Amino acid sequence: MLSVRDLHAYYGKSHILQGVNLEVGAGEIVSLLGRNGVGRSTTCKAIMGLVEPVGEVIWKGQSLAGRRADVIARAGIGYVPEDRQVFPTLTVRQNLSWGSSSPAASAAGPSTICSTSSPPAGAPAQHRGRAVGGEQQMLTMGRTLMGDPELVIIDEPTEGLAPCWSPRWDASSTRSPVAASRYYWWNRS
Repeated sequence: MLSVRDLHAYYGKSHILQGVNLEVGAGEIVSLLGRNGVGRSTTCKAIMGLVEPVGEVIWKGQSLAGRRADVIARAGIGYVPEDRQVFPTLTVRQNLSWGSSSPAASAAGPSTICSTSSPPAGAPAQHRGRAVGGEQQMLTMGRTLMGDPELVIIDEPTEGLAPCWSPRWDASSTRSPVAASRYYWWNRS
């Protein structure tokens, strides 16, 4: 599905990524592990077109290098950024709707996403500006899943989450997650 070959990325004159290679097949779970500053987040951003990639980023046989992030998202790759980027003045339902891939998904999806990923029963009516980090992280994951991506790239998937809540991945799912983290665990139940 995704093939990254000899990927380089720069911030100004700083050469951050130096020849990253990775392959993600359908149904695979891939994680990028390493200490701070090794380029996990930059790899995610380069794949998503948020940092200019030098090298090959191939998605289902098509090059993504040089494409805008919205084009990459519509091609079927979802991205959960480390900094969450929730809209603080919007409700959970409104935030989720921004991630939907169609009007039908926008109407039906938030209830499903909220029931599986957000612990508070009243969460759809709450504003996220007052949410704690873990709630924002769950909301951002839910918003990404609203786009029904085939591949989900999650930067720091467990950041801010309480130990009693863990991301769950349906083993029968056709989606493939890629997670970049200092710490990594995934509950496949």
